[in-house]
Amino acid sequence: MNDEKLNAIRGGALQSMARNERWFKILLGFCTVAEVVGLAVVFWIIDWGNSTHQLIFAATMLVWVNLALWVYALAVRNRVGEQRILRAIDVIASATDET
Repeated sequence: MNDEKLNAIRGGALQSMARNERWFKILLGFCTVAEVVGLAVVFWIIDWGNSTHQLIFAATMLVWVNLALWVYALAVRNRVGEQRILRAIDVIASATDET
């Protein structure tokens, strides 16, 4: 493979990563705003004197934190996959340069 083809592949991968990163940040911002509004509504309507309301609130917070951690873990896994692809392109480039 010549350098032009590898640079084109590398450029395409980098563009895809940049586009995905941009959409991820936009969606993360929208989700953050939605969560803050939802949490404000919950704080507004909850009856803090009622132990059932407190229990439901605590259970909901545990689920939300767990989901947030899973989303973060998926984002990290995706980023590692993208870096592996770029590393594979570099390995292919160095292997073809040696031959």
